Amino acid sequence: MIRKNKAQETAVSSYLEHHSDLQGKIHEIRKDLSKSFPFINRVAIALYDVERDVIKTHAYDEDQPSDLHNYEAILSECNSLQHLASCAQERVVNDISIFDQSTHVHTALVRQAGYLSSITIPLLMEGQLLGFLFVNSRAKDVFTEEVVERLRLLSMVITLLLHQDTARINVLKSTIESMKIISSHRDPETGEHLQRMASYSLLIAREIADIYELSDLFISYIYLYAPMHDLGKLTVPDHILLKNGPLTDKEFSIMQGHTVSGDDLIQKLIEVYKLSDLPFITSLINIVRSHHEKIDGTGYPDNLTAHQIEIEARIVAVADIFDALTSDRPYKKAWSIDDAFAELTRLSGIKLDSDCVNALLNNRSKVQKIMDSFKDACD
Repeated sequence: MIRKNKAQETAVSSYLEHHSDLQGKIHEIRKDLSKSFPFINRVAIALYDVERDVIKTHAYDEDQPSDLHNYEAILSECNSLQHLASCAQERVVNDISIFDQSTHVHTALVRQAGYLSSITIPLLMEGQLLGFLFVNSRAKDVFTEEVVERLRLLSMVITLLLHQDTARINVLKSTIESMKIISSHRDPETGEHLQRMASYSLLIAREIADIYELSDLFISYIYLYAPMHDLGKLTVPDHILLKNGPLTDKEFSIMQGHTVSGDDLIQKLIEVYKLSDLPFITSLINIVRSHHEKIDGTGYPDNLTAHQIEIEARIVAVADIFDALTSDRPYKKAWSIDDAFAELTRLSGIKLDSDCVNALLNNRSKVQKIMDSFKDACD
């Protein structure tokens, strides 16, 4: 049982009420911790993606820049983290040098950053693993029971913060899925397609993170929002959406309207469910409205060009087109990865963002792994 004093309760309330984004909250948490424990140099959260069985960096705050960001690891290959999650226990390491012979990437990065001690706490909600809290210091033997107790409390706060954001995004996703069900399962795109293109979007975002200074938190939300890109297709008539053949000019014009319809729908859902303060909610709107814009201005609905198109929409555009090319459709067979890459190369810098295209072209093995992991049921 953790006993909270009045000051701790006030701090918890402050974390929950201020800063609409988790990154801001983590900054405030480390700032507050430093008042009592100045040796705490880093506070970080990694999320667990159950569908891919990976732990991925999400939000962090540290006093000096390091390379402890923009990476992920397969949980089933991290025995110690698996054990902590299954036992709901924290791990205190007051001398990280005992792991100097470890081959794990995370351990090597921690040592390279100069950290000498750490605590790891699994973030669990009703038995479900949401992720891990990592706290590091450049001093040895500093994580006493007093510090650990304080961090246990903070882990509960962070778990609640993560659960709140996740729950609200799930409300949005569930509402969209319900709309599809009500409209008689009319969406021709499979769940595997959505998972693939979300995974491609994640891969692209990670690869271009340094170029565009994308935070881990921003990248996480691109991954979460990408599957909602075609929300507006719910408004497209069946005879067009499900047509087994080329569309006429009039039909294509109606199909193009799904971007504006999607924008209208997402705005209404945000208002109804009071989701305007969800992290990077504007990025979701950009993805829904602008994922068919083209670098040369020939896209729709706004004929945006180049950097007028927000980076999240450029990322999702490449992911979506690549998956469309390599998937069976009523009007075509799936292209080979070689043919799809050749087409992306042809479109690069003209229709599609060249950095986003190169992110896929330079990671063929990762692309192939995504394709193999999320095959359509009929494959």
